[in-house]
Amino acid sequence: MKRPLVAAAAILSAALLGFDPLRAEMRKGAIELGAYVFRANFDSDSNIENDEGFGARLGILFTEQHELEFSYDHLSTEDEFFGGDVDLDTFKAGYVYNFLPDSAVSPFITVGGGLQRLEFVVEDLLGFEDEVDETDPLAFGGGGVRFFIGNVFNIRADAQIVAVFPDDDPDDTLIDGLLQAGVGWIIGG
Repeated sequence: MKRPLVAAAAILSAALLGFDPLRAEMRKGAIELGAYVFRANFDSDSNIENDEGFGARLGILFTEQHELEFSYDHLSTEDEFFGGDVDLDTFKAGYVYNFLPDSAVSPFITVGGGLQRLEFVVEDLLGFEDEVDETDPLAFGGGGVRFFIGNVFNIRADAQIVAVFPDDDPDDTLIDGLLQAGVGWIIGG
C-alpha cells in the first residue's frame, strides 16, 4: 500500500544528489508529460477509505512561468461502512504558475477545476449488488516543487486541496487532500 510513496521518496532522494542547475529550465512552447502516484485523504463525510492511486498529466507551457495542465487520476478503494468497491476517476484542468523556471528547484502553484466520477458497488443483505455511478464537479488548488535533473527530466512533489460538489447544496461539499509524487519530461520549446 505504501510502496509507491516509499519508491517515490527514494527516487526524489537519489535525484537530489544529481542536480545540474545550469541545465534546468522550463521552456516557452514546451509540452510537459508526467506520471505520478498519490495518497488521497478523503473527507470523513464521504465514507471512503483513504488510499493510494496513480495518475498522468499533460502540461502546455505558454511561457516559462505560465502553464495549462490536464490530469487524470485513478484510485480503487473501499467504502468504510459496507466494504464495497469504490473506483474514482478524476479529470482536471488547471493553471500552473512556475516560480524560478531556470532553477534546478522550481516551486509552483496551481488552481483549476474538473470532474470526479465515482463508481460504487455494494452487496445488500440478500446478496444483490447495488451500483452507484455519479459524476460531480470539483475545484482544486495547491502547490509543489519540481527538482530538475538536466533540462528535460524532473521529479515533482505537490499537494492539493480538492473541493468536490456532489449536490447543489454547498453544505454537502467534500474537502479532500492529495499528496502527489512523480516524474516529468519537458519536450520541445
